[in-house]
Amino acid sequence: MPRCQICGNSNVLASSMVTREAPTANPPTYGLLANFDSDGNITTMECQGSTLDEAQEVYENPPEYLDTCPVCGSENILW
Repeated sequence: MPRCQICGNSNVLASSMVTREAPTANPPTYGLLANFDSDGNITTMECQGSTLDEAQEVYENPPEYLDTCPVCGSENILW
């Protein structure tokens, strides 16, 4: 199960590699967030600014893309 080594968050991780552009005046901090269940499986993904192909790539290779804790901002993620 992935976990932030700074704050212990294991519920949601973000990708710093996915574009965070959105057609709003105040775009979201991350272009893609993944939510995890208690077993460490991705349950849902929030894609704002990412393409379907990018989201699929993240889903298939989460350790390569989900590299940031949106709770504390750390990139110290343990997989």
